[in-house]
Amino acid sequence: MVRIKSRLKFRWILCFIIFFIVLLIYGNHLLKERAKKLEDMRMIEAFDFMEDGWKKYRMMKYAGANMEYTDSKGNIKVIETEPVLLDVFDEAIDPYILGKTPSLGYFRITEGKRTSEFIQNFNDNMSHLKIWNNREGRYMTISENEGLEEFKDINSFEELWEYMNKRNDEGVKYINELDIVGHDRTGQPGKFIYDYGNGESKEISENVITLFELFKDKYKDWS
Repeated sequence: MVRIKSRLKFRWILCFIIFFIVLLIYGNHLLKERAKKLEDMRMIEAFDFMEDGWKKYRMMKYAGANMEYTDSKGNIKVIETEPVLLDVFDEAIDPYILGKTPSLGYFRITEGKRTSEFIQNFNDNMSHLKIWNNREGRYMTISENEGLEEFKDINSFEELWEYMNKRNDEGVKYINELDIVGHDRTGQPGKFIYDYGNGESKEISENVITLFELFKDKYKDWS
């Protein structure tokens, strides 16, 4: 009888040990799965962080804006060149993915000294520049050619940022669609005119126009 009880006790202890080991293995598996999901989530956030940084850097260059980066500790770094932006990516992303920092930080852009002037150039060019469209057999505004909404003057840097983040009829953000304006939504050469809106127009000696030029060049003054 004592021997039977001893065997039963041993079996219960063995079952408990096996259960504990299985529970430990399963718990470790769940922990690894959670860590993997967390790492994947952080990698997605890092990708979004880089995309946001590049987009704001481009907008800074186009519109003469100011750009800065604030890290997870509140330290601020002014972004003026591409190498500085790349350094920020290197310093912020790896530690965040590895869980060494609580956040990636964030980028901020604000109006610069000449931003208002550049926005006015952009308004004028978007309102008056037209490109020849073979399928329609006529000159079209840049907005028509690129599948954007009808253009209305932009009055502030905030409105400009909102405008550039809209999406056209193909789901492409305006800032990317306007990167290069050419024939039939491509970088292929096209024919441009400046339409004064009073029945007069003049040919523009450009066959593609970049977003940078839409901000910087005053095509109405070209002879």
